[in-house]
Amino acid sequence: MSDWIPLKYRPMTEEEKKYYEEYTDVEEMLDCPMPEDGQEILVSTKYGTVSADICCNDDVYGCGLENYGDWEDILAWMPMPEPPKGGGGK
Repeated sequence: MSDWIPLKYRPMTEEEKKYYEEYTDVEEMLDCPMPEDGQEILVSTKYGTVSADICCNDDVYGCGLENYGDWEDILAWMPMPEPPKGGGGK
């Protein structure tokens, strides 16, 4: 099973601030491994919940989530675990 990947942030560079200034007033960027576009993942929230979600990347908003929208309330993510191997049932 995979381990949780905690979200880490870093200050944006001046170049990044200029590039994103028309889209957002955020001054930090995620600085950790991120899921692929369309990847199903588990997310752990600051509310103590774990949910399934799908990563969505686009040119305007960057990396987001299908259900949560943004990563604001997310503490960590992990790839979906592999299903158990073996037969189906009895």
